[in-house]
Amino acid sequence: MDMMLNGTPHIQAAEAALELQTTHLRVLMLLKRQKLAGCRVGEEWYVERSSLDCLKRDGVDPHEMAACRTACSSSTCGCKG
Repeated sequence: MDMMLNGTPHIQAAEAALELQTTHLRVLMLLKRQKLAGCRVGEEWYVERSSLDCLKRDGVDPHEMAACRTACSSSTCGCKG
């Protein structure tokens, strides 16, 4: 369910993970790397709806995914490496 934050629709990071068919941790990594826009409210992270829709449409740079695969396993970050 979308939530308005600063006049912009946002979705909880856990819900974004479901939409992306990945893990909550992977969504947090995408936020940290600024591949998704969002903000933290209290203990919860929220992703801008427009940013999520853009990522779903355009995907992530494959080189970014390759770098992730060398540093972790798919079971920990959701990169499906």
